[in-house]
Amino acid sequence: MLLSATFLLGCAAAAMPAQQAIILRPDAIVAADGSLQKGMAVVIKDGKIVEVSANPSAQGSQVRLKGVLAPGIIDAFTGRGADFLLTEQSDAATPDLRAADGLDLDHPAWQALLERGVTTVHITPDPTNVLCGWGTVVSVAGDNRKARILKAASRPIASLLQSSVNDDRIGPTSVAGAIERLNQTIAAVGMDSLENSAWFFVENTEGVAAAKEIISSNKSNKFQMVLMGDVASYGGAVAGQLVGIPTFGGGMVARHAETWKRLHKSGTTFAFGSRGGSGEWSSLRTSAMSLSRFLGDPGAAWAAISSNPARMLGMGEVLGSIAVGQRADLVLWSAHPLDAAAAVVSVMIGGNTVYRATPPEDKS
Repeated sequence: MLLSATFLLGCAAAAMPAQQAIILRPDAIVAADGSLQKGMAVVIKDGKIVEVSANPSAQGSQVRLKGVLAPGIIDAFTGRGADFLLTEQSDAATPDLRAADGLDLDHPAWQALLERGVTTVHITPDPTNVLCGWGTVVSVAGDNRKARILKAASRPIASLLQSSVNDDRIGPTSVAGAIERLNQTIAAVGMDSLENSAWFFVENTEGVAAAKEIISSNKSNKFQMVLMGDVASYGGAVAGQLVGIPTFGGGMVARHAETWKRLHKSGTTFAFGSRGGSGEWSSLRTSAMSLSRFLGDPGAAWAAISSNPARMLGMGEVLGSIAVGQRADLVLWSAHPLDAAAAVVSVMIGGNTVYRATPPEDKS
Protein backbone atom coordinates (compact mmCIF):
# COMPACT_ATOMS: atom_id res chain seq x y z
CA MET A 1 0.00 0.00 0.00
CA LEU A 2 1.58 3.30 -1.08
CA LEU A 3 0.45 6.47 0.66
CA SER A 4 1.18 9.99 -0.43
CA ALA A 5 3.29 12.38 1.59
CA THR A 6 0.17 14.50 2.02
CA PHE A 7 -1.41 11.72 4.04
CA LEU A 8 1.55 11.53 6.42
CA LEU A 9 1.76 15.25 6.85
CA GLY A 10 -1.93 15.74 7.38
CA CYS A 11 -2.58 12.91 9.83
CA ALA A 12 -1.00 11.68 13.02
CA ALA A 13 0.59 8.28 12.76
CA ALA A 14 -1.62 7.27 15.68
CA ALA A 15 -4.52 7.26 13.21
CA MET A 16 -2.95 4.27 11.45
CA PRO A 17 -4.26 0.80 12.37
CA ALA A 18 -2.83 -0.41 15.68
CA GLN A 19 0.52 -2.21 15.47
CA GLN A 20 0.85 -1.47 11.75
CA ALA A 21 4.32 -0.45 10.65
CA ILE A 22 4.87 2.72 8.65
CA ILE A 23 7.64 2.58 6.06
CA LEU A 24 8.95 6.06 5.28
CA ARG A 25 10.79 6.48 2.00
CA PRO A 26 12.32 9.97 1.86
CA ASP A 27 14.65 11.26 -0.84
CA ALA A 28 17.49 10.83 1.67
CA ILE A 29 18.20 10.50 5.37
CA VAL A 30 20.83 12.27 7.46
CA ALA A 31 23.26 9.59 8.67
CA ALA A 32 25.13 9.66 11.97
CA ASP A 33 28.18 11.22 10.27
CA GLY A 34 26.04 14.04 8.86
CA SER A 35 26.12 12.73 5.30
CA LEU A 36 23.07 12.11 3.14
CA GLN A 37 22.12 8.53 2.38
CA LYS A 38 19.77 8.06 -0.54
CA GLY A 39 17.47 5.14 -1.20
CA MET A 40 16.98 4.30 2.48
CA ALA A 41 13.67 3.45 4.16
CA VAL A 42 12.89 4.10 7.84
CA VAL A 43 10.39 1.72 9.41
CA ILE A 44 8.39 2.95 12.41
CA LYS A 45 6.24 0.88 14.73
CA ASP A 46 4.83 1.72 18.16
CA GLY A 47 6.59 5.08 18.11
CA LYS A 48 10.09 3.67 17.53
CA ILE A 49 12.40 3.03 14.62
CA VAL A 50 12.50 -0.73 14.05
CA GLU A 51 14.42 -0.91 10.77
CA VAL A 52 16.62 1.30 8.58
CA SER A 53 17.35 -0.33 5.26
CA ALA A 54 17.23 0.10 1.51
CA ASN A 55 15.09 -3.06 1.36
CA PRO A 56 13.27 -3.42 4.67
CA SER A 57 11.82 -6.79 5.59
CA ALA A 58 8.93 -5.25 7.52
CA GLN A 59 5.45 -5.10 6.05
CA GLY A 60 3.32 -1.98 6.37
CA SER A 61 2.06 1.21 4.81
CA GLN A 62 4.69 2.82 2.62
CA VAL A 63 4.92 6.60 2.49
CA ARG A 64 6.92 8.50 -0.09
CA LEU A 65 8.42 11.72 1.25
CA LYS A 66 9.87 14.54 -0.81
CA GLY A 67 12.75 15.85 1.23
CA VAL A 68 15.48 14.88 3.68
CA LEU A 69 14.60 12.99 6.86
CA ALA A 70 16.70 13.80 9.94
CA PRO A 71 16.56 13.11 13.67
CA GLY A 72 15.01 15.93 15.64
CA ILE A 73 17.26 18.70 16.95
CA ILE A 74 18.02 18.53 20.69
CA ASP A 75 18.71 21.59 22.88
CA ALA A 76 21.29 20.40 25.43
CA PHE A 77 20.54 23.10 28.03
CA THR A 78 17.92 25.81 27.95
CA GLY A 79 15.42 27.83 29.96
CA ARG A 80 12.80 27.90 27.21
CA GLY A 81 9.49 26.36 28.15
CA ALA A 82 9.62 27.37 31.82
CA ASP A 83 7.01 29.70 33.26
CA PHE A 84 9.44 31.59 35.54
CA LEU A 85 13.12 31.86 36.40
CA LEU A 86 14.34 28.48 37.59
CA THR A 87 16.29 29.64 40.59
CA GLU A 88 15.97 30.08 44.34
CA GLN A 89 17.40 33.39 45.53
CA SER A 90 17.34 32.69 49.27
CA ASP A 91 20.26 30.27 49.48
CA ALA A 92 23.58 29.69 47.74
CA ALA A 93 22.86 25.99 47.29
CA THR A 94 19.48 24.57 46.29
CA PRO A 95 20.07 20.87 45.57
CA ASP A 96 16.36 19.97 45.71
CA LEU A 97 15.12 22.47 43.13
CA ARG A 98 13.63 20.70 40.07
CA ALA A 99 13.22 22.34 36.71
CA ALA A 100 10.22 20.06 36.09
CA ASP A 101 8.25 22.05 38.67
CA GLY A 102 8.59 25.21 36.57
CA LEU A 103 7.39 23.80 33.26
CA ASP A 104 4.73 25.61 31.29
CA LEU A 105 3.53 23.13 28.69
CA ASP A 106 1.27 25.77 27.15
CA HIS A 107 4.15 28.18 26.56
CA PRO A 108 4.34 29.57 22.98
CA ALA A 109 7.99 28.50 22.89
CA TRP A 110 7.00 24.94 22.04
CA GLN A 111 5.37 25.88 18.75
CA ALA A 112 8.30 28.11 17.81
CA LEU A 113 10.70 25.22 18.46
CA LEU A 114 8.63 22.75 16.43
CA GLU A 115 8.68 25.09 13.46
CA ARG A 116 12.49 24.99 13.58
CA GLY A 117 12.89 21.24 13.84
CA VAL A 118 13.61 21.03 17.58
CA THR A 119 11.97 17.98 19.17
CA THR A 120 13.64 17.68 22.61
CA VAL A 121 14.92 20.19 25.15
CA HIS A 122 16.82 19.83 28.40
CA ILE A 123 15.55 22.53 30.74
CA THR A 124 18.10 23.35 33.42
CA PRO A 125 17.92 25.54 36.52
CA ASP A 126 19.59 28.93 36.19
CA PRO A 127 23.31 28.56 37.07
CA THR A 128 23.04 31.15 39.84
CA ASN A 129 23.54 28.83 42.83
CA VAL A 130 26.57 26.66 43.50
CA LEU A 131 24.27 23.64 43.48
CA CYS A 132 21.33 24.69 41.36
CA GLY A 133 19.01 21.67 41.34
CA TRP A 134 17.93 19.16 38.72
CA GLY A 135 17.26 19.53 35.01
CA THR A 136 14.41 17.85 33.12
CA VAL A 137 14.21 16.46 29.59
CA VAL A 138 11.05 17.47 27.75
CA SER A 139 9.53 16.52 24.42
CA VAL A 140 8.40 19.57 22.47
CA ALA A 141 4.99 18.00 21.74
CA GLY A 142 2.83 15.22 23.15
CA ASP A 143 -0.65 14.35 24.34
CA ASN A 144 -0.15 15.06 28.02
CA ARG A 145 2.36 15.94 30.71
CA LYS A 146 3.34 12.33 31.30
CA ALA A 147 4.13 11.85 27.62
CA ARG A 148 6.03 15.14 27.40
CA ILE A 149 8.41 14.67 30.32
CA LEU A 150 11.02 12.14 29.21
CA LYS A 151 13.18 12.51 32.33
CA ALA A 152 11.81 14.44 35.30
CA ALA A 153 15.22 14.50 37.02
CA SER A 154 17.96 14.35 34.41
CA ARG A 155 21.19 15.81 35.73
CA PRO A 156 22.14 17.74 38.88
CA ILE A 157 23.46 21.17 37.89
CA ALA A 158 26.33 22.92 39.68
CA SER A 159 27.73 26.36 38.94
CA LEU A 160 31.23 27.72 39.28
CA LEU A 161 30.45 30.91 37.36
CA GLN A 162 31.77 33.84 39.35
CA SER A 163 29.48 36.21 37.47
CA SER A 164 26.46 34.18 38.65
CA VAL A 165 27.29 33.00 42.16
CA ASN A 166 28.82 36.32 43.26
CA ASP A 167 25.90 37.53 45.37
CA ASP A 168 26.51 39.59 48.52
CA ARG A 169 23.08 38.70 49.87
CA ILE A 170 23.55 34.94 50.04
CA GLY A 171 27.20 34.42 49.12
CA PRO A 172 29.70 33.23 48.09
CA THR A 173 31.48 36.21 46.61
CA SER A 174 34.27 34.44 44.73
CA VAL A 175 35.01 31.22 42.86
CA ALA A 176 37.08 30.04 45.83
CA GLY A 177 34.08 30.65 48.06
CA ALA A 178 31.82 28.85 45.60
CA ILE A 179 34.12 25.82 45.65
CA GLU A 180 34.12 25.77 49.45
CA ARG A 181 30.34 26.11 49.62
CA LEU A 182 29.85 23.42 47.01
CA ASN A 183 32.05 20.98 48.91
CA GLN A 184 30.17 21.78 52.12
CA THR A 185 26.83 21.15 50.43
CA ILE A 186 27.96 17.85 48.94
CA ALA A 187 29.21 16.77 52.37
CA ALA A 188 25.85 17.71 53.90
CA VAL A 189 23.52 16.15 51.33
CA GLY A 190 25.75 13.27 50.30
CA MET A 191 27.42 12.39 47.04
CA ASP A 192 24.11 11.03 45.77
CA SER A 193 23.25 14.61 44.85
CA LEU A 194 25.94 14.52 42.16
CA GLU A 195 26.18 10.82 41.42
CA ASN A 196 23.87 10.98 38.39
CA SER A 197 26.53 12.58 36.16
CA ALA A 198 26.59 16.15 37.40
CA TRP A 199 26.94 19.06 35.02
CA PHE A 200 29.23 21.95 36.01
CA PHE A 201 28.84 25.36 34.41
CA VAL A 202 32.38 26.79 34.27
CA GLU A 203 34.02 29.88 32.81
CA ASN A 204 37.74 29.58 33.56
CA THR A 205 40.59 27.18 34.30
CA GLU A 206 39.99 27.50 38.03
CA GLY A 207 36.42 26.31 37.63
CA VAL A 208 37.43 23.36 35.45
CA ALA A 209 40.09 22.27 37.95
CA ALA A 210 37.65 22.65 40.84
CA ALA A 211 35.00 20.54 39.13
CA LYS A 212 37.53 17.78 38.50
CA GLU A 213 38.81 17.94 42.06
CA ILE A 214 35.32 17.88 43.61
CA ILE A 215 34.33 14.81 41.65
CA SER A 216 37.68 13.08 42.18
CA SER A 217 37.68 13.71 45.93
CA ASN A 218 34.28 12.06 46.13
CA LYS A 219 35.59 9.01 44.24
CA SER A 220 33.45 9.51 41.18
CA ASN A 221 34.14 10.26 37.55
CA LYS A 222 30.58 11.04 36.49
CA PHE A 223 30.50 14.65 35.44
CA GLN A 224 30.44 16.90 32.40
CA MET A 225 31.01 20.57 31.80
CA VAL A 226 29.22 23.41 30.09
CA LEU A 227 31.71 26.01 28.90
CA MET A 228 30.76 29.65 29.35
CA GLY A 229 32.72 32.89 29.05
CA ASP A 230 35.94 33.21 27.06
CA VAL A 231 36.58 29.58 26.15
CA ALA A 232 39.78 30.55 24.31
CA SER A 233 41.41 31.32 27.66
CA TYR A 234 40.84 27.89 29.19
CA GLY A 235 39.58 25.48 26.52
CA GLY A 236 42.75 23.42 26.62
CA ALA A 237 41.77 22.19 30.08
CA VAL A 238 38.84 20.23 28.60
CA ALA A 239 40.58 18.86 25.50
CA GLY A 240 39.25 15.51 24.36
CA GLN A 241 35.99 15.71 26.31
CA LEU A 242 32.33 16.03 25.33
CA VAL A 243 31.30 19.50 26.48
CA GLY A 244 28.28 21.75 26.28
CA ILE A 245 28.66 25.15 24.64
CA PRO A 246 26.15 28.00 24.24
CA THR A 247 24.74 28.75 20.82
CA PHE A 248 26.68 31.38 18.90
CA GLY A 249 25.52 34.95 18.79
CA GLY A 250 26.76 38.29 17.61
CA GLY A 251 30.47 38.83 17.15
CA MET A 252 31.56 35.79 19.16
CA VAL A 253 31.23 33.52 16.12
CA ALA A 254 34.25 34.71 14.17
CA ARG A 255 36.19 35.67 17.28
CA HIS A 256 36.20 32.11 18.62
CA ALA A 257 36.50 30.24 15.33
CA GLU A 258 40.13 29.29 16.00
CA THR A 259 39.19 28.04 19.47
CA TRP A 260 36.64 25.60 18.10
CA LYS A 261 39.12 24.40 15.47
CA ARG A 262 41.82 23.71 18.05
CA LEU A 263 39.43 21.95 20.41
CA HIS A 264 38.09 19.84 17.57
CA LYS A 265 41.62 18.78 16.60
CA SER A 266 42.25 17.79 20.22
CA GLY A 267 39.30 15.38 20.12
CA THR A 268 36.82 17.64 21.92
CA THR A 269 33.19 17.16 20.90
CA PHE A 270 30.37 19.65 21.39
CA ALA A 271 26.71 19.81 22.36
CA PHE A 272 24.92 23.11 21.78
CA GLY A 273 22.48 24.62 24.26
CA SER A 274 20.56 27.87 24.04
CA ARG A 275 20.88 28.91 27.71
CA GLY A 276 23.41 31.71 27.85
CA GLY A 277 23.68 31.78 24.07
CA SER A 278 21.92 33.50 21.21
CA GLY A 279 18.26 34.24 21.83
CA GLU A 280 17.30 33.51 18.23
CA TRP A 281 14.88 30.61 17.86
CA SER A 282 16.96 29.12 15.04
CA SER A 283 20.25 29.50 16.92
CA LEU A 284 20.84 25.75 17.38
CA ARG A 285 20.79 25.11 13.66
CA THR A 286 22.63 28.29 12.65
CA SER A 287 25.31 27.60 15.26
CA ALA A 288 25.80 24.11 13.84
CA MET A 289 26.05 25.62 10.36
CA SER A 290 28.77 28.01 11.56
CA LEU A 291 30.61 25.23 13.36
CA SER A 292 30.52 23.15 10.17
CA ARG A 293 32.24 25.96 8.26
CA PHE A 294 34.89 26.45 10.96
CA LEU A 295 35.73 22.78 11.37
CA GLY A 296 35.24 21.62 7.79
CA ASP A 297 33.43 18.70 9.39
CA PRO A 298 29.64 18.69 8.85
CA GLY A 299 29.33 15.44 10.79
CA ALA A 300 30.81 16.92 13.96
CA ALA A 301 28.63 20.00 13.58
CA TRP A 302 25.46 17.99 13.04
CA ALA A 303 26.26 15.79 16.06
CA ALA A 304 26.43 18.97 18.19
CA ILE A 305 22.65 19.40 17.87
CA SER A 306 21.59 15.76 17.66
CA SER A 307 23.55 12.78 18.98
CA ASN A 308 25.95 14.65 21.29
CA PRO A 309 23.25 16.32 23.42
CA ALA A 310 21.58 12.91 23.69
CA ARG A 311 24.87 11.37 24.84
CA MET A 312 25.42 14.08 27.45
CA LEU A 313 21.97 13.29 28.82
CA GLY A 314 22.63 9.57 28.92
CA MET A 315 19.94 9.08 26.27
CA GLY A 316 22.09 8.27 23.26
CA GLU A 317 20.35 4.91 22.83
CA VAL A 318 16.92 6.49 22.41
CA LEU A 319 17.43 9.97 20.93
CA GLY A 320 19.58 11.82 18.43
CA SER A 321 19.93 9.58 15.39
CA ILE A 322 18.06 7.52 12.82
CA ALA A 323 18.82 4.03 14.08
CA VAL A 324 17.00 0.92 15.24
CA GLY A 325 15.65 1.32 18.76
CA GLN A 326 15.52 5.10 18.62
CA ARG A 327 12.36 6.99 19.43
CA ALA A 328 10.74 8.16 16.17
CA ASP A 329 11.44 11.88 16.64
CA LEU A 330 12.01 12.85 13.02
CA VAL A 331 12.03 16.03 10.95
CA LEU A 332 11.46 16.22 7.21
CA TRP A 333 13.49 19.05 5.66
CA SER A 334 13.41 20.44 2.14
CA ALA A 335 17.20 19.90 1.99
CA HIS A 336 20.05 18.96 4.33
CA PRO A 337 19.33 20.76 7.64
CA LEU A 338 22.78 22.39 7.59
CA ASP A 339 21.97 23.92 4.20
CA ALA A 340 21.01 27.54 4.77
CA ALA A 341 18.16 27.22 2.27
CA ALA A 342 16.58 24.21 4.01
CA ALA A 343 13.16 24.58 5.64
CA VAL A 344 11.15 22.32 7.93
CA VAL A 345 8.39 20.48 6.07
CA SER A 346 6.98 18.38 8.92
CA VAL A 347 7.84 17.04 12.36
CA MET A 348 7.10 13.63 13.87
CA ILE A 349 7.49 12.95 17.60
CA GLY A 350 7.15 9.46 19.00
CA GLY A 351 5.77 8.30 15.68
CA ASN A 352 3.04 10.95 15.54
CA THR A 353 3.06 13.79 13.05
CA VAL A 354 2.70 16.91 15.22
CA TYR A 355 3.56 19.72 12.82
CA ARG A 356 3.49 20.45 9.12
CA ALA A 357 4.51 23.67 7.46
CA THR A 358 2.00 25.62 5.46
CA PRO A 359 2.71 24.96 1.78
CA PRO A 360 3.87 28.06 -0.10
CA GLU A 361 1.23 29.76 -2.19
CA ASP A 362 0.97 28.70 -5.79
CA LYS A 363 1.32 32.08 -7.48
CA SER A 364 0.81 30.65 -10.92
